Amino acid sequence: MSAPTGSIPLTSVALNFGQTPDLSKLRGGSALITGSARGIGLACATKLAEAGALVTISDIRFKAGEAAVRELTSRGLHVQFVQSDVTSYSSQVELFKKAITFGGGRIDVVVPNAGICAEQNLFDMLPTGASSLEDEPPEPGYSTMDVNLKGVYYTSYLALHYFRLNRHSALAPSLVLIASLAGYVGFPSSATYSMSKFGVRGMFFGTRDRAAAANPPVRVNLVAPWFISTAMTADETFVASEAGAMMKTMGSAQLDGVVQAVMHFSADETAHGRAAGIFPQGVYDLGDDLEGGFAGQRTQQGMLEIVAAMTAATDKQTEELN
Repeated sequence: MSAPTGSIPLTSVALNFGQTPDLSKLRGGSALITGSARGIGLACATKLAEAGALVTISDIRFKAGEAAVRELTSRGLHVQFVQSDVTSYSSQVELFKKAITFGGGRIDVVVPNAGICAEQNLFDMLPTGASSLEDEPPEPGYSTMDVNLKGVYYTSYLALHYFRLNRHSALAPSLVLIASLAGYVGFPSSATYSMSKFGVRGMFFGTRDRAAAANPPVRVNLVAPWFISTAMTADETFVASEAGAMMKTMGSAQLDGVVQAVMHFSADETAHGRAAGIFPQGVYDLGDDLEGGFAGQRTQQGMLEIVAAMTAATDKQTEELN
């Protein structure tokens, strides 16, 4: 395969995620995933390493990251762990330098995955009791935005910068943004989580056209999962929240679906400007462009299917009780 030149057209036809691309293209490539000591990030890092990529696992959690690398290297996979704080620009610069050195002088796939859900809905953060001009309300939290949006912003910026080292690489660089279906339908349990994921989607819209004409051309795609069973959603605070109740009643999507979409976007060099929705029913191209109505119809269909499944399960439980 010759080195990628020219530009990459935005993919106008919906992708079929049931068709696995040629993962051999990833062999010897260099990949970096933030927030990958566990959960979605670790699952994606593992699959990329199994495909033969040189993978940098990064997380603020040192012990978890070291443990993950020990397990994967014991299997003969080529991975390293670099502790990094995504909210710190200088920390991310050092992370990229180490990832590029480990990857043989280049970076091919970057997945800004680090994310948290630390704040509640704005109404839930309001102080209890009657309001008065004498009492100043406490400043609301904002850390979710710092990690989920500023951190992703830094990662994406540095990826686009260092992808320019890839002029002689056979694989067109790939930036795979991890958003959420909360970036399409909202998330009542946390205003900052909704804001951050809508923001990641805005970054997707704001970079994909220019990225296609970059030198080298850069593929920018987005993955938007429904609730996934991870350490974050297993946390007691999350389980007790409105979101936890939603996940319990409306079900969760499969982690494998997220990995499937990330791998597809990493290896399929024709995939550019597409958004994958990870629903309990499967992985769908959301059609998040003009031709697809900016994901409106596909997202509506997916949500109606979730509601229908929830209603059917509730009706079945009622019948069994009767």
